[in-house]
Amino acid sequence: MTPSRPVVLVALGLALVPGTGCSWKFVNKPPPDPVPVTPPVVCTTSVASPVVDTVLAAAALGTGIAAIAISSKSSGSATGGFIDLSGLNTAGMVSGVVLAATAIPLALSAGYGYSTTAECRELRDTQLACVSGVEASCKGLMKTALDKCEKSSQAACTSSGDAYRICYEGKVKACMEAAGWAEK
Repeated sequence: MTPSRPVVLVALGLALVPGTGCSWKFVNKPPPDPVPVTPPVVCTTSVASPVVDTVLAAAALGTGIAAIAISSKSSGSATGGFIDLSGLNTAGMVSGVVLAATAIPLALSAGYGYSTTAECRELRDTQLACVSGVEASCKGLMKTALDKCEKSSQAACTSSGDAYRICYEGKVKACMEAAGWAEK
């Protein structure tokens, strides 16, 4: 049984159109550390793109498996642990494999989308808690900023003794102010 031309074209179209995944295209990552308390970070919190990726991956995988199953003739012969592949319909099998393989990048995109949106929601919740007066949240944000500023300041200051201390403290202070953590 040979699949009709429209069936093969539809299968190929389904395989090629969503190939890169919505999450890789439409999900914005949170900014790198350090993150100031305000303004709120701009990143994607909605899981719409990863859900679309998940649905498309499941559809591609299911359709691919179905195409593979339909394309094989049910000869039912299996000998010595090996399946008799002589009755396979090549076009249907190729279409099924291509569709099933399309599920891989879609699933990876969905995983990226779910983890990135969760990271964004967590960071926004931490910022909101800090603004609302939860001191532990502010300390977490500030520690991340301070760690980054201290590392960059250590690399920038090459002198020794008091000159190093003055350079280091000045660089850390300037970095913290630039990151939105100016002393009040």
